[in-house]
Amino acid sequence: MLERNVYPIILKVHIAYLRIEAHDHIKKLVRLNGVSVVSKQVKKNILEYCRRRFGKTAYWPYLALYTEIRGEFIEGWLPYEYYKCIMLPKINPRPEVYLNDQKAFDYRLFGDFAITPIFLFISGMFLSVSLEVVEKSSIKRVLSDLNDMIVVKEEKGQGGRQVRIVHSTAFDPDELVMNKNYVIQPYIRQYKVLNQLNPESVNTFRVNTFIRKDGSVSVKCVLLRFGVHHSKIDNLSAGGHCIYFDPSGNHSEWSYDDFGYKLSDRHPETGFVYADLQIPMFGDMLDKCKKAHIKYPYVRLIGWDVCINSEGEPKLIEWNAYNPSFWPEEAKFGPFYHNEDDV
Repeated sequence: MLERNVYPIILKVHIAYLRIEAHDHIKKLVRLNGVSVVSKQVKKNILEYCRRRFGKTAYWPYLALYTEIRGEFIEGWLPYEYYKCIMLPKINPRPEVYLNDQKAFDYRLFGDFAITPIFLFISGMFLSVSLEVVEKSSIKRVLSDLNDMIVVKEEKGQGGRQVRIVHSTAFDPDELVMNKNYVIQPYIRQYKVLNQLNPESVNTFRVNTFIRKDGSVSVKCVLLRFGVHHSKIDNLSAGGHCIYFDPSGNHSEWSYDDFGYKLSDRHPETGFVYADLQIPMFGDMLDKCKKAHIKYPYVRLIGWDVCINSEGEPKLIEWNAYNPSFWPEEAKFGPFYHNEDDV
């Protein structure tokens, strides 16, 4: 009863906050570009579209932001606050979305597509991949014999935070926080061309898949993210750049930031020309994401973070059903949800 009474208030406040954020983004973009694309007539068109599709004109700010980013208004766009606060809770209900936080079980749910851990640390215990308790002395011996880089990933981390890359011989089991859970994984060495693009970060694809009402799975959006300025993190929220791919494998010849702002035709440090990028296993990667989604149909939209290892195999790093990234991609490359029957 309390949730029923309080949630509409929280929702209303959050929607208002997001609209203020949209106005701030518009001001920033107009300053950058020196001119506004949203004329009186364009705004009138946006308001008419809002009234026709969403029943009210209040959704216009994010659509105006999209217009400033894209350079024109396109019917079919979803306002970000509608996506996040109205559509997403409907198609990705709670508590089903929270399983994406339990990274320790990805390999049990998605099989060989996921990276098989070396060890797990759950509820203060070190566990093997078969969930048997492992003594600290065995942890140190196995990691010493491995003699390679490992990834220590804290569950519930976001944006590349709470992830450490250390040498296996330097790992100290006592450094882990007792009331948190961790996955200890082998370090993935990436596919040759992705290493040429940027060798200082593991460059990952974000693949958004969507289960339609007929049960089929479609690919909505694909981004290749990579670190710049010697960062070891490729996430856009941490300053990384991205290239957009359509589902057939064609990609943009320019990179973009997390604001959807057009940047360059080549990597700032390595000089790699984006037009030269070829990913022969691109179709296989999309197929793996779609098949993985069928294994967890409780949510209809999932953002998959996928790397391609040195052998050319797509491997799942993590998945996000709680709030997959949306508005810069929708603005620059959408609309992705113009078919209302699917939603």
